[in-house]
Amino acid sequence: MKKLVKLFKSVAVFTLAIVMSASLIGCAKPENTTKESSTKDNTTTTPSASSEEATAADGPFEKYPEPIIITSVKNLGAGSLDFPEGDSIENNVWTRKYKEDLNIDIDLLWTTNEQQYDQKLNIAITSNDLPDIMVVKNTQLKMMYENDQLMDMTEILPKYWADFTREVLEADGGDGLKSATFDGKLMAIPAVGTGLMSCKVLWVRTDWLEKLGLEAPKTVEDMLKVSDAFTNRDPDGNGVKDTFGLAVHKDLFDGGYASLEGFFNAYNAYPNIWIKKDNALAYGTIQPEAKTALAALQDLYAKGQIDPEFGVKDANKVNEEVGAGKFGMFFGDFWNMAWLNDVKVEHPEMEWIPIAIPSYDGSPAKAGKSFGTGSYIAINKNCKNPEAIVKMINLQLEKSYGATAEPTVYNITPEGYGPYAYAIPTGLEPGMKNFTAAEKVTEAIKTGDSSKLNAEEKNYYDMSMLAISGDYKNNNWHQLKMFGPDGSLTVINKYWADGNVVSDAFYGAPTETMAEKLSTLKKQTLTDFTAIIMGASIDDFDKFVTNWGNLGGKAMTDEVNAWYAEQ
Repeated sequence: MKKLVKLFKSVAVFTLAIVMSASLIGCAKPENTTKESSTKDNTTTTPSASSEEATAADGPFEKYPEPIIITSVKNLGAGSLDFPEGDSIENNVWTRKYKEDLNIDIDLLWTTNEQQYDQKLNIAITSNDLPDIMVVKNTQLKMMYENDQLMDMTEILPKYWADFTREVLEADGGDGLKSATFDGKLMAIPAVGTGLMSCKVLWVRTDWLEKLGLEAPKTVEDMLKVSDAFTNRDPDGNGVKDTFGLAVHKDLFDGGYASLEGFFNAYNAYPNIWIKKDNALAYGTIQPEAKTALAALQDLYAKGQIDPEFGVKDANKVNEEVGAGKFGMFFGDFWNMAWLNDVKVEHPEMEWIPIAIPSYDGSPAKAGKSFGTGSYIAINKNCKNPEAIVKMINLQLEKSYGATAEPTVYNITPEGYGPYAYAIPTGLEPGMKNFTAAEKVTEAIKTGDSSKLNAEEKNYYDMSMLAISGDYKNNNWHQLKMFGPDGSLTVINKYWADGNVVSDAFYGAPTETMAEKLSTLKKQTLTDFTAIIMGASIDDFDKFVTNWGNLGGKAMTDEVNAWYAEQ
């Protein structure tokens, strides 16, 4: 936590300017909507408007006197969203809340799953067929800026943000805001979170460990021995050699479930992030340590410990097979047991635990941490009411996490529904909220005293206690695996507390070459790495590094280091 305090550093001139703008413009303080903070004064300034009408119009939670329509598009995630009976993506607790509190109607132009979202959005950007608001990646944001499709939010955001919204957006010291700034103008609202959420853990099936008389792996050597045992010693007891040690999906990286970032981290390699090396920034994917990790994966594949058909199976398919009892380990995100909760109901004997990334060289492994802002809320320059988006964000943060939060209504319900995913937009939350909740829920479980928990934390506690009692229905079990004792959030928080994190050192707007070439470079990485894992010469990695530089990697590295020199 002491490192988190350092994030509250002096912000760039741009951020200071918009804060000064906020203090000059001001906004009426909504009743019971601010959150106490020990790091800043949350007193809202007196509005400078001279009329009651102007004050109402400028308020961060003020309702429009006449209905307005905001158009958007929606990423439905890896699968489809579940809703309580009678609700839908068009009619749910959030769409009703926007209407009730702000008089805003949402018109969704289209919805699609995670796999198709980027492609469909890219087409919309190219054809200039855009909604008022959309969630975009940094490369898409760069493209939209160059196409002159973005609303300038430099003055709009500080005029309409609530105190709690400001607190969330500035919690990283202003880096997220700077990454959305082009030529001194704020061109989007960063979905600021904490990159700690991207750190991986190793999920291990402990009922298999117990059956085979094994302990949870602490070192890479231990992990390889467990993988061998899970493959060759019939851990499911069916008398058939039909299990694998390590689950991997076809895209290797990204996706968060059965991805390989954590495996590479175990070998001190950091794919897809920029690391500090020799007083400069270097791309982790092309470093020699990545070659060592690839050689280990190639060996696992050759020994039959990785599914020979992994190259055609996405994360959803891999999850189906994990649930069917085909795999005993995989690296992934803190939330991964949510995808196995239904399996736990049917097969309560199945048990998984999250453990820290195993050590390769005797020192604790360091987890790779992405830049905390993974997406951006982009507003169409033709949007008639861009301030409405800020008001919607104010409302979402307040009712999900603020002083008047109702988390069992707007975040996660006792029945296991996830209204947080229905919001327009999604992605914004207080950075360390989940880690604080895990600490408090774990303590409450140990002591039996839940009186110090807020409403959201109490919900996690109640569901965890149900799971401890053996009731795994309604998505209780995975809450225990996240927030309970020795849960995944505790494992990741310990990385941070012990200094065992390697942070992405680049947080600027995409460079010119990055915007043009990074997608191609990642595709080439996937092609070459997959071939090596499946048996191509390990020395092809050296050829890959050369080709990566020639295909734009060298130019991109030069641009990133030019940015780094200016920081």
